[in-house]
Amino acid sequence: MSSDPIEDPQTAAIKQLERFGLSAYAARTFVALAGLGTGTARDVSQVSEVPRTRVYDAIDELHERGLVDILQSSPKQFWAISAETASRTFEHELQHRTEILRTALSELEPIERRAEQRGVWTVNGQTAVTERVLEFFSSADDEIVYMTVEGLLTEDLIGG
Repeated sequence: MSSDPIEDPQTAAIKQLERFGLSAYAARTFVALAGLGTGTARDVSQVSEVPRTRVYDAIDELHERGLVDILQSSPKQFWAISAETASRTFEHELQHRTEILRTALSELEPIERRAEQRGVWTVNGQTAVTERVLEFFSSADDEIVYMTVEGLLTEDLIGG
């Protein structure tokens, strides 16, 4: 999660929420509400050090993303969704964005791939090596020279 072993959970959570696109105020507001359970703008402001007038903007941002609920009372009460639900929400968002990226990048690839240049290829990691060699097998017209140690010659490669 974090490379800093001394980082407290609040700071770690705020950083990760910001990496998921929340503003600094929204991230701090969400973490404050997660700790409070429920609270007013004043409560959140005191715990999060977000100016009270900005808590409302942060709540709107969080509400739009489905991360907080609002009780229309006087004063308004706010509460964060559970950590598990928030995690699932961000996980789904990340999966969706990854799929959009995959689709967009595949549409950018040339319709007809250029012939690969002959040469020496260096690929690291067993999965990456296996995928690359299988790609070579499927597109080879003439021959492939592949060198490896016996322990790394997998069934996938032998069957390829």
